[in-house]
Amino acid sequence: MFWNVGSKRTRYQDLFNSMGSMYAAVLFLGVQNAASIQPIVHIERTVFYREKAAGMYSPMAYAFAQVVVELPYILVQAATYGIIVYSMMAFEWSAAKFLWYIFFMYFTLLYFTFFGMMTMAITPNFHVAAIISTAFYGLWNLFTGFIVPRTVIH
Repeated sequence: MFWNVGSKRTRYQDLFNSMGSMYAAVLFLGVQNAASIQPIVHIERTVFYREKAAGMYSPMAYAFAQVVVELPYILVQAATYGIIVYSMMAFEWSAAKFLWYIFFMYFTLLYFTFFGMMTMAITPNFHVAAIISTAFYGLWNLFTGFIVPRTVIH
């Protein structure tokens, strides 16, 4: 799906294929991040309740720590995955374009990870969070513009 799609730029369909493959690459890893963070946040919530009851720290400090701890991990993940996917897609190797690609991948992966944390924070357990997340993924995919009507398919 990713192999050499960035070197083909002559038709509208080639551009659509490149954008779709970038979307799929980020969506795949983003959904994995959101799904994998939910059980961890669920376990950490028990520790948070105990520590909050003991007066150890405030909810704002806990939330801030959860966000900050994810930043370097997601950066390494975005850089590693970005280098692999960017080279597989055979996009133009210029520093500016590659850094923009990594920039968008980084913040999209952060968004998905924080979305997983948020759904876990507003639901009673990670099973309900997974159901709510899946519903939103379906809505996001529905309105991305990559679902092509049957009459337009050639």
